[in-house]
Amino acid sequence: MNRLIKTIAAGAGALGLAAIAGGAAAQAIDGGDYIPAPSGVQLGVVYAQFSHAGALYANGDKVDGDAELDTAVSVFRYVAYTKLAGMTFDYQVIQPYGHVEAGGSVEALGSATGFADTIFVATLWPIENHETGTYLGISPYIYAPTGEYDADRPINLGENRWRGVLQAVFSQKLSEKWVGEIAGDVTLYGNNDDNAAGRLEQDPTWRAQAFARYLVDDANEANLRLMYVRNGETQVAGLDRNDEGGTLSAMVTWRHNFRPTLQFLTQVGTDLKVDNGFKEDARLQFRLVNVF
Repeated sequence: MNRLIKTIAAGAGALGLAAIAGGAAAQAIDGGDYIPAPSGVQLGVVYAQFSHAGALYANGDKVDGDAELDTAVSVFRYVAYTKLAGMTFDYQVIQPYGHVEAGGSVEALGSATGFADTIFVATLWPIENHETGTYLGISPYIYAPTGEYDADRPINLGENRWRGVLQAVFSQKLSEKWVGEIAGDVTLYGNNDDNAAGRLEQDPTWRAQAFARYLVDDANEANLRLMYVRNGETQVAGLDRNDEGGTLSAMVTWRHNFRPTLQFLTQVGTDLKVDNGFKEDARLQFRLVNVF
């Protein structure tokens, strides 16, 4: 078991477990996120995310049913809409802050509390047809290595590396009540040269998301998201870790608008299949959006 903990620590210290703590979750969008607001609108968004993982997997098999990882993360997001070359354009800043704690058989990994990496996002809508409910948005993300990081600590909130993402999302109204959305993105990673086990490199990660949104009325919506992430293999000190693999997850969302300028989301999700790493048994998220 000590060998397993050391193996996890080599990767955990390298990756910072920031993906679990709200970093990569920025690309895990919510239904309706890519319906653009009018120019001049600004959004203040606050997320509260909680998750529990209760098992470790390797090559699709459970290798430790007593490994636990708990996260509690707050995310603060600012969004502003304007026009660029006649098209709707937004710019965003995202800042996660959280706590990650290992337990059970991997309790020796410890915990971490603090700021994760700051994320800068911009979206351009080359297709925006309000009559047909057809939208296409394209977003680059930049993750800056601003989060708290210590190479000697197995768990970190920051990743100590740059990360760039390109995401595209298509939304189509199918009927009066139903909307379908699909999203895809690719992530490219910089290197972490301050990893305790040696220089960390990582191959690109790919993500696909699909939404079925049901518009109950003007103030309420229910939707289902399926998401598949194919993580790129990491290399530490020039050695392949053979840790590439996919994760399939599902999330159910209920949206309620208290008024046109105040929206609240309640979300429950779980991992359905994991090839490598921790498998989340449950994820609970809340999101509050204020329009000003």
